[in-house]
Amino acid sequence: MSDQEQNSAKDALVSELRDKQDRIRRQLSELDVLVRQNQAEVDKLTQREMSVTSRMRDMDVNFDRYEKVDIKNFYTSAQEVLTRVQMMRSQIEQLQTKQQLLREQNEQLLKLIDSIEGTQLVSALPAAPDTNTIDPQEQIAAIIQAQEKERLRISLQMHDGPAQSMSNLVLRAEICERFLDHDMNQARAEMAGLKTAINTVLQDTRRFIFDLRPMTLDDLGLVPTLRRYIQEFGEKHSLEINLVLQGMEQRLPSHYEVTIFRFIQEALNNVQRHANANQVRVLIEADVDRIQIAVEDDGSGFAVAETLNDTTGKRNMGIASLKQQAEVLLRGQMGIESTVGRGTRVVAVVPTP
Repeated sequence: MSDQEQNSAKDALVSELRDKQDRIRRQLSELDVLVRQNQAEVDKLTQREMSVTSRMRDMDVNFDRYEKVDIKNFYTSAQEVLTRVQMMRSQIEQLQTKQQLLREQNEQLLKLIDSIEGTQLVSALPAAPDTNTIDPQEQIAAIIQAQEKERLRISLQMHDGPAQSMSNLVLRAEICERFLDHDMNQARAEMAGLKTAINTVLQDTRRFIFDLRPMTLDDLGLVPTLRRYIQEFGEKHSLEINLVLQGMEQRLPSHYEVTIFRFIQEALNNVQRHANANQVRVLIEADVDRIQIAVEDDGSGFAVAETLNDTTGKRNMGIASLKQQAEVLLRGQMGIESTVGRGTRVVAVVPTP
């Protein structure tokens, strides 16, 4: 390659990186607007929260002056305000996390551009690198992105599940406390309802913990954990899921079991969200050289090429996660077969450890 061609290639690369910088700046500008809007909403809600707190103090002092219906209505309204405040604050935290990630990416691009522009080109260049080799920087960026996506998912689940349920428990406990000195029958009824609510929250929290990191994965291994997860997932989403295992008599290394479990978990989530399927088949087949994992459904299918070429990343985020688990973490290969109206088959082949 001549010096002129080298300089042209360098200029093209720098131009592409600057385009990425511009997109990041636009995203940061949009996030700044969203953060300011949400913060203004939180400020208004905080004022309402202070008013609610003041009203609650008055009810504590003058409990006999309020009707039971008024008390219940007030606590319902108070719960809505508190829940709304928590939700808005959670959204602000998520937006700020995304801002920080984008700023770090922008700094990395700046350093990379400075490095490229400061490079002295020579006429004798080394051989071109293998295009199939994974760029370490891209690998790190993909892992960070996956981590942030998982943290966002967990924070949303925590907010919509245990956090909101526990806020409701606190309010119901306060109602019980106020009835104790005035109406024992009503207090007993509220206590019974509170006990049922606590048990529901406990079961939901246990399911949440299992989804995050099943204890049985470390204690019993991949197969028993998958059996339980698939049974509960099928019952929850009205799916008939068949698990087929071949050559899985022995346990795999911990990182293999975790990654395969996450792969199947992500694939089933994709089926539940997008496929509109009735039946799913999960296959794990292991031999001396390789392990094959396949998830097949009878759902609506999709145009694979169109989805993979989606530049926004909204339609192929689940596929990117599957690809990372199979190809980056386990150094295997992943493929997708799908036809509109005829279901989808996701397959990963990884080397046997």
